[in-house]
Order: sequence, then C-alpha cells, then structure tokens
Amino acid sequence: MASAGEGRFPNFDILRLLLAVEVAFVHAWAMVDSNFGWPGYIMAVPAFLAISGFLVLKSYEETGSWTLFIRKRALRIFPALLLSFLLCLAILGPRTAATAVLTWISGGLYTSWGPLWSLAWEELAYLGLAALWALRAYRRPLVIWGLLIASLLLNGVVSGVTPAGRITLFLPVTFFVGNLMYVHRAALLTVGPIVPWIALYVAIQWKYVPDSKFFHGAMLAAVQSFAVVWAGMAGLRLQPIRIPDLSYGIYVYHMPIIVALYEYGDVRDFWTMMGATTLLIVPIAAASWYLVERPALRLKIPARTARAVQVGSSS
Repeated sequence: MASAGEGRFPNFDILRLLLAVEVAFVHAWAMVDSNFGWPGYIMAVPAFLAISGFLVLKSYEETGSWTLFIRKRALRIFPALLLSFLLCLAILGPRTAATAVLTWISGGLYTSWGPLWSLAWEELAYLGLAALWALRAYRRPLVIWGLLIASLLLNGVVSGVTPAGRITLFLPVTFFVGNLMYVHRAALLTVGPIVPWIALYVAIQWKYVPDSKFFHGAMLAAVQSFAVVWAGMAGLRLQPIRIPDLSYGIYVYHMPIIVALYEYGDVRDFWTMMGATTLLIVPIAAASWYLVERPALRLKIPARTARAVQVGSSS
C-alpha cells in the first residue's frame, strides 16, 4: 500500500486512460446515433479535474517555483494540443481547425467542438492553484473547504444553464475535492487497498439515490470524483506494469478522427465507428506519447536546476 510520502500512486494512469476512453466512446456514439442516450457511469471531465487537483498540487509542492510550475504544465499540455489543431487542419480544413481553437480559448463559451473546451478551465484552475499557494491557503485547509462549499452552493443557486454549462460549474467543485484529498492524503492512505474500489462502485451506483441531485448534480460529481481519486491514490494496483500514458493523446486527438470517419468515410454504423476509431486512435496516441509528449516531459526541469537538486539531495 502507498505511503503518504510515496512519489507515485498506483492507479492514476489506468483511471485517466479509462476516463479518456469513456469520453471518446461517448463522442463516437453520439456521432452515429441520433437517439444517443449514454447514462454515464462516471462524470469523466469532472473526474479528470479532480485527479488534476490532486496531482498538480503535489507537483507544485515539489516544484516550489512559479516559473518552473508553469513550464511543467505548458510542456505537458501544449505539444499534443497544438498537434491536435494541426490534425484538424490537415484532415478537416481551416474552418474546423479554427472552431477547435476557439473552443479551447473560450472554454466552450463561444463555440463547442469536442472535448477541448475543458482544457481552458483546467489551465485556469492551475493559475488559481498557484494564487492560492501564494496566499498560503493550502496551509489552512479550512480555506479550501470553504471554497469547496462555496462552489457547491453556487451550483445550487444557478439554474437554467445548458448541460455543458452545468458540467463547467462542476469543475471547481471537483478540483477542490482533489486539492483536499492531497492535503488529507495521510489519512486517506491508511485504508485497506480494496476499500477505495468499493467506494468507487458505490459512487457509480449513487446516481440512482435522490441525494445525488443535490446542488443540481454537483454533489454527485463531488462524490464520484472523490471515489476516483481515492481509487487512484490508495486502491489495489490494477496494472501489473507501468503503461504508456495514452490518455491525453486519446482525449485531444479522437474528435477529428471521429468526424473524419463520419464525413469522409461515410461511417454510420455504431460498431464500425467504434472499431475504426479504436484502430486509428491507439497508434496515433502511442506515436504522440513516444515521439512528442514524453520527449517534451523530459524538458520539464532545466539541466541546471536538475543538477542543483541532485547536489542538494546528496549533501
């Protein structure tokens, strides 16, 4: 079982991969079925933000530098994101590529195309985290608890928004859930490794409980996100070996592939769409990881800083 000081947690890679596959699955299904009605097991995008709330706070604490933190986040996000725009331009044309860029920049408020809207809100969450760190808020967990409660109350009082707008309002709730789970990780890591997986199963089923409708569904998002992060940090390890991190590539590349299959490949059948999307997205995401994303991640810490850390740790 992981300890409070362990640098790596057992299941975040596999959970992020499953969440990215869920997002791609939903978009592929919706493209070919006018009667699309995915009930949803886990709210994927809010769960992603909760995982980020945990891991990015960990990253900032270990980094200790605003500029290095921004460098690390930029190197993780932008190389594959820029390639996804180029992929849109190459196979779908400049109009669709421009729509994808506007979706990202506006956070889906101006136009909506695929999943890229969420990245703007995630980047905004990173800036908020850095500001809260500068204000020493994470040394006073009651402040973060207050922000979580305020986010829930905001969801409770705001009505009449679109489904996409409602999901956007869930994001600060789940980001603060992830933050608080990192702050209280020592206690959360003391459980048996089966307990978090049981909690995740209960959280999936909890959508059928009337309480899940509290705060216009934000309470369900919070509970599910808590369970996802808990399984990621403390659950029994599901993957026997470390796997390549294909989740981000699947997330940013799947939409142009699905649209191209629909418009140019005339794919209208559910199973054909699922099979073709899988056959194309897996090698593209793998190539992105090995040729673009992983090499970029090696640039996270400048050589001089890395040497300084090594000298400091050996002295």
